[in-house]
Amino acid sequence: MKLNRWQNAKRGMLFGLLFRITGTLLPFLVQMVVIRKLGIEYIGIRGLFSSILTVFSLAELGFGSAIVFFMYKPIADDNEEELCALLNFYKRTYRIIGLVILMLGLIILPWLPHLVKGSYPTDINIYYVFALFLAQSVLSYWMFAYKTSLLNAYQRTDIINMIGTVVLVLTSLAQIALLYLTGSFYAYLIASVVFTFVNNILISATVNKLYPRIKTKGKVNSNTLRDIRVKVSGLLVGKLCGISRNAFDIIFVSMFIGLSYAGIYSNYYYVIVAVTSFTSIITSSLLAGVGNSIVLESKEKNYRDMMVLNKIYLVIGGCMTACMLCLYQPFMTLWMGKDYLFPNEIIVLFSLYFYIQKMGDVRAVYSDAAGLFWENRWRNIGEAVANLILNYIFVIKFGVVGIILATILTLFVFGFLGSTQVIFRHYFNSGKMEYLLSEMKYLAIALLVCSITYLICSYITFDSMLLLFVFRLIICFTIAPALYWIILNRGKDYRDVQTFLMRMIQGNQV
Repeated sequence: MKLNRWQNAKRGMLFGLLFRITGTLLPFLVQMVVIRKLGIEYIGIRGLFSSILTVFSLAELGFGSAIVFFMYKPIADDNEEELCALLNFYKRTYRIIGLVILMLGLIILPWLPHLVKGSYPTDINIYYVFALFLAQSVLSYWMFAYKTSLLNAYQRTDIINMIGTVVLVLTSLAQIALLYLTGSFYAYLIASVVFTFVNNILISATVNKLYPRIKTKGKVNSNTLRDIRVKVSGLLVGKLCGISRNAFDIIFVSMFIGLSYAGIYSNYYYVIVAVTSFTSIITSSLLAGVGNSIVLESKEKNYRDMMVLNKIYLVIGGCMTACMLCLYQPFMTLWMGKDYLFPNEIIVLFSLYFYIQKMGDVRAVYSDAAGLFWENRWRNIGEAVANLILNYIFVIKFGVVGIILATILTLFVFGFLGSTQVIFRHYFNSGKMEYLLSEMKYLAIALLVCSITYLICSYITFDSMLLLFVFRLIICFTIAPALYWIILNRGKDYRDVQTFLMRMIQGNQV
């Protein structure tokens, strides 16, 4: 079966946008209510325990991504028997993973107080709170989560996003109501557990309806099992890299600076996660289509597609970076108040961190679709180890600035340069210099666009923070795209993108 890749991608982006808008606004509102009703320390507790469970998710070993990768070929070949076997293997594996995470959670319980520098809220029992976080994580593995793999492999992320939007709205409304009615952090967390269960039930029912012939039955052959082990080994290292970059950052802040700072860091980092979630609409919608293209099309065609998609994506990423740089502080002031602000140099670093992430996103889609998980293992190990070491050294010397600086350095050297080396050595085989020069060109343009946009915004002053935010938002949404158009509209990149987008809009395979 040849998927209607771009039609599915457009549909996935549309519903992904709806989900991300909802998933950005409602959690911001809920987080604000938590701080107003309970305090910043509760956000710190939530960030810390979420980070610990993210570390525990290493037990998943990357099976989800590996199984989706191995589904691309049987989908292209209409091999339902192999799909059934893969889904059955995934189900049994997730049951075991859930048990492992439960055991790890019980083991760490006695050590929880040692992960917090200073005091924590006295009206909660941190062991009970952690148990609720643990229950939510374990339930997600035990209750039909494996069925999401089919929707991802068939490029039906629109369904995942539709269900996710409905459940998120219900969860947020329930949490806000419970916080106002009971003022209980426990009730707020129980709502998350309940709606995690609801989400998985809805996904399961939808998959059963769409793909009634694909059941959890059969066994994966020995050759595929061996290949899965290799891919999973590479994915495990990749997950370790991501965790060292994200989860350990908050853990280091909590251990070396304090829970209140961990709460503030969580707020700022949450903005990056929220903005990144919008760009991930593009990458997640493209992944299965790119996987299908890699199975059926030539490397040369995939390289040309990647270069055009990357240029479009970097323009979007550059405009978003300009918005972050200009709007971060006004937004945080409106959201959390002046008492919970970091200094401006941290805003510059967070914005740079965001853009460097975007530099490798499209290339990462092609790397994942090509199954280069094992080939990335040494690059991922290097990034994880370097980030942990630099986090420890820099947090002692520079505090929060050091945490972000360590992440930027390791992300650029290992995450961007290292990953580029891997995909061009093991898949594309040629074109690396053209790709790197293009990336440096767009980095220079992004720095110029962000600087000009920030300079213009700096001349806008109002007594009202809301008016300041609105006017800066208008400037960012007009000036940044206009600057990109002025710089790029007469070049070959612009013509290539125009042609690509026209064919995509018309529904043609590109």
